[in-house]
Amino acid sequence: MKKVINILLALCIAGLAYIYYGSIMGPINFQKEKTIRDNAVIAKLKAIKDAQAEYNNAYGNGYCDNFDTLIAFVRDGRLPIVKMIGNLTDDQLEANWTEGKVLKLYEDAYTAEAMAQNMKGSKAKEKEKLAKQLWDSAAAAGFISYNEDGSKEFSFYRDTVWVDMTDSLFHGTINVDSLKFVPYSDNKQFDLSIAADTSAKTGLVQYSFIVQAPYEWYLGGLEKQEIINLLEQCDARGVFRGLQVTNESGNWE
Repeated sequence: MKKVINILLALCIAGLAYIYYGSIMGPINFQKEKTIRDNAVIAKLKAIKDAQAEYNNAYGNGYCDNFDTLIAFVRDGRLPIVKMIGNLTDDQLEANWTEGKVLKLYEDAYTAEAMAQNMKGSKAKEKEKLAKQLWDSAAAAGFISYNEDGSKEFSFYRDTVWVDMTDSLFHGTINVDSLKFVPYSDNKQFDLSIAADTSAKTGLVQYSFIVQAPYEWYLGGLEKQEIINLLEQCDARGVFRGLQVTNESGNWE
């Protein structure tokens, strides 16, 4: 009889220990998994914000109101990347040089060279002479130097290279075709809405967007009571029950 009682006591102690362990580790494990899922959703929201910013820059009349159009814009779009070599020195600035003036000098020199190649006789020589004069003025101002073989070494240069928008924005971390889907949500789409409000003072139109992912969409499968607690905390604070981003910031920041 005593042996049976000891066994029962041992089982009770083990059960209590398991319950106690669960009461401690349950919230810890929930928060750990929530952080993983939050980070995945935040990465998508940041990508959407970047895509919307480029969309507005391209069209200048607000943000995109549906994901299919936004995804096509990013997938097929290209962005200008300016390659910059050198800066204007104090002496060059004092001589009233600006980036625009230098680049115009280069453009005129290249144009004269191109025209000389399409001409013959004295006209070609005139354009070659003009190009040489322009390059010499650039060298005198310190923007280029001549190598022994006659080629030019630029100490100041600006060159625009066009790159794929997808690579430039996401650097291979986001699949643009899945941009609209909330991670861990069984392919639920982010809630997207846009607005255009006219300022009463200035009369200017202020464009905005908001993209949202409720906690219940992507925390499914985790401890239900922890999710209930989380939602109640949001209600008590009067905040959105999930993650969201606007054209200004995200609510995780």
